[in-house]
Amino acid sequence: MAFGSTALSSNASFDPFWWRAAPHEQKTPSVPPQRTDVAIVGSGITGLVAAIHLARGGRQVTVFEAKEPGHGASTRNAGYVGRTLKHGFGEIMEAEGLDKAKAVYGELMEAFLSVKDTIEQEKMQCHYRQQGRLLLATSPAMHDAMAREFALRETHLGESFATVSRAEQRDEISTDHYFGGVRIADHAGLHPGLYHQGLLDAARDAGVTICAFTPVLGFRKEEQGFSVFVKGTKVSARELIFATNGYGGKEFPWLNRRIMPFHAYQTVSAPMGENRVKSILPGDRTFIDWNFNVDWMRAAPGDPTRIIFGGLTGEIDADLRVMAERLHQRLLRVFPDLGDLQFDHVWTGKCGGTFDINPRIGCHDGVYYAGGYCFAGVPMGTLFGKKLAMRILGLPGGESVFDTPPPAKWFYHGNAWFVPHAIKWMSRGDR
Repeated sequence: MAFGSTALSSNASFDPFWWRAAPHEQKTPSVPPQRTDVAIVGSGITGLVAAIHLARGGRQVTVFEAKEPGHGASTRNAGYVGRTLKHGFGEIMEAEGLDKAKAVYGELMEAFLSVKDTIEQEKMQCHYRQQGRLLLATSPAMHDAMAREFALRETHLGESFATVSRAEQRDEISTDHYFGGVRIADHAGLHPGLYHQGLLDAARDAGVTICAFTPVLGFRKEEQGFSVFVKGTKVSARELIFATNGYGGKEFPWLNRRIMPFHAYQTVSAPMGENRVKSILPGDRTFIDWNFNVDWMRAAPGDPTRIIFGGLTGEIDADLRVMAERLHQRLLRVFPDLGDLQFDHVWTGKCGGTFDINPRIGCHDGVYYAGGYCFAGVPMGTLFGKKLAMRILGLPGGESVFDTPPPAKWFYHGNAWFVPHAIKWMSRGDR
């Protein structure tokens, strides 16, 4: 069989669907200033949010991006806005105590609210909607475990939820593949491309200099700050932030040893009619299973005639045609009647993870950083960008329960060859 022959439409694209509504800029290298108060490496959500708050706080800010602004995961993600980590509330409570669990999930709520606050403050039009989320169980035992976990969150955090039985799930999603799940009414979705475009516009309006196609090659700590080396020149900066997450590299070796990149894959269907989409996803929520290695689906924001489907996180295959075929087969496991569906877009992006699967924010040897979001990049990147700015400005609000150095391993120096095997190991109990 020729891979991609059934999965892809005749005009399929390997660029993210989100770039249709928020086209990326042409390749025009920028001329950086000789000096800046704050240099930020990375023009994704974290870097731009930090830049906005710093510029409005009176700092001269320069953002360096190796490619076009938003080239990375900030415009490649699924647009889910929730408050869940890979480590559940009950798991943290059992291992580290109730106070720690409440602190972690309290900060997740802060991150969740920060997205809505940012959108309202910047008057963005990015299809943000608190449409609710349905977390789906792939076994009866998983359904019971989900109910216990969210009962703990309701008891200790006041976060309401509703269980959905297997008999009831077709009111939400037209499949018998799952065994019910948990519905969280206030979780949200947005359009990642338009969210990033709103941040980029706000940063420029605040006076931030965006240096596109200007990769940072390295830096050196000086008596009064840093020398930041870009191609052909050097920029002096009083403060330095790395906000590269899964797109970092040798320019910051300490962080490169602690945040591992891994791929996630996503598709958008060819137009299939709004009524058909409603028949497939009648609940009109963001849907995601509760596996470690998740599948997710939703109606496309801004285009209700398409569905988004993603999965195969951690897999490595350079040929997106192959990945499209594999995702098509996974989709048919959930929706056997969609054999005629084809994808108009299939793409990948790099997530960033830490060895203990927890996000991090901090400062190492004078260099500020944030990353390792482990699938929670939209809310955590928004919150951590603001917290980095508050720290540099000397204002309250920069503290974080995630401010501990991310662990390193002796065998890892930037080549994450083992990540696909590790994800398969951690996914062994998914079903």
